Amino acid sequence: MKTVLITGGSSGIGLELAKCFGQDGYHLLLVSKPMGELLDAQSKLRALFPDIEVDILQKDLTEKDAPNEVYEFCRSNQITVDVLVNNAGFGSYGFIPDIPMEREINMLELNIMTVYKLTRLFLDDMLKRDEGKILNISSISAFQPSPYFTTYAASKSFILNFSRGLNYELKEQGSKVRTTAVCPTSVRSGFQKASKMERSKVFDSWMAVEASRVAKDAYKALINGQDMVVPKIQFHWLNKISRRLPSKLAMKIAANEINKK
Repeated sequence: MKTVLITGGSSGIGLELAKCFGQDGYHLLLVSKPMGELLDAQSKLRALFPDIEVDILQKDLTEKDAPNEVYEFCRSNQITVDVLVNNAGFGSYGFIPDIPMEREINMLELNIMTVYKLTRLFLDDMLKRDEGKILNISSISAFQPSPYFTTYAASKSFILNFSRGLNYELKEQGSKVRTTAVCPTSVRSGFQKASKMERSKVFDSWMAVEASRVAKDAYKALINGQDMVVPKIQFHWLNKISRRLPSKLAMKIAANEINKK
C-alpha cells in the first residue's frame, strides 16, 4: 500500500485529493492545523474507504520547525511517503499597507518555505528509491502580477517555477521522481473565508471552480506525469491566450476579477 501525505488535507482541495488517492487504495496521512476538521475528515474518509488506513497529524505549518517535525513523525513511525502533496496555504487580500505584516509573513512561510522544506526533506528519500511524486498547489495568479492579491500571487509564482524547474532537473538527471504544479482559478472552498476575501467578486465569477474538479484534474495530471496543469480544459486554453497579452493588460484584467463587489 502506497502512502500519500497531504498538507491542508482536512478540507477543500486537500480533502478532495484525499478522496482521489483513497479511491486508488493509498494510505492517507493528512496534516493540518484544525484538529476538529482533521477528525471530521478522517471519519468521512474511513466511511468512504473502510479498507485503507487514514492517519492524521495536527501541525501548524506556518511554524518554522513544522516541516522537520512532519518528516521526523514519518521516520519515527516508519512511514514511507510515496506522494507528497503540498496543498496547505492561504491568501491575503487588499492593499499591501492595509494588510498586517505578520499575516503576510506567516503566509509566505506557509506558501513558500514550508513547500520548499517539505519538498527537500522527502525528495532525498524519493531519489534514493528512484520513485515518488510531488504535487504542489499553485494558482492561476502565478502567471502575472495580481493587484489586491499581490503577495499571494508572488508566492504562488515561486511554487509554479520551483516545481517546473525541479521537474526539468529530475528528468535531466535520469530520475523517475516527478513534480506537478497545479494552477487553478478561484476555488469555491474554505479559502475565501481564510483569506478574508468575502467581499471579492472573484468567487462569484464564471471562472470559479469547485474543489472536487480541481482535485480530479490535478490527480490525473500527477498520474500522467505532467509538470503543470490548469484545471478545467477551457481555463487551460484561456490561460494560453491570456499569457500572450501585454503584461499591463493582463494585470488590469486580473485586478478587475479580484476586486471587491
